[in-house]
Amino acid sequence: MTVLIVGGDYVASFEHLVSMQHNARVEHWSGRKKGFNKRSLPNETQLIIVVCDYVNHSLVNSVKEKASRSGIPMVYCHRSVNELKCKLRQIH
Repeated sequence: MTVLIVGGDYVASFEHLVSMQHNARVEHWSGRKKGFNKRSLPNETQLIIVVCDYVNHSLVNSVKEKASRSGIPMVYCHRSVNELKCKLRQIH
């Protein structure tokens, strides 16, 4: 299982939480380079977490479209690990 984190610069706490609770590999796209819009989602992606504070709209729209085509759930959160914990509990 792979979890994709989109946005954010310092997501080590998110990566740690996801890898420990869900035993998943975590991939992070910061979205700072324009080439991120053209990337395809990793093959085994089961969940996408969008860090809303630090991501551009075109990247979010691109990822959202790819996720909906693939049937991958998305979680939107700010920089709070507690908010992410709560939202992950709601979907699992």
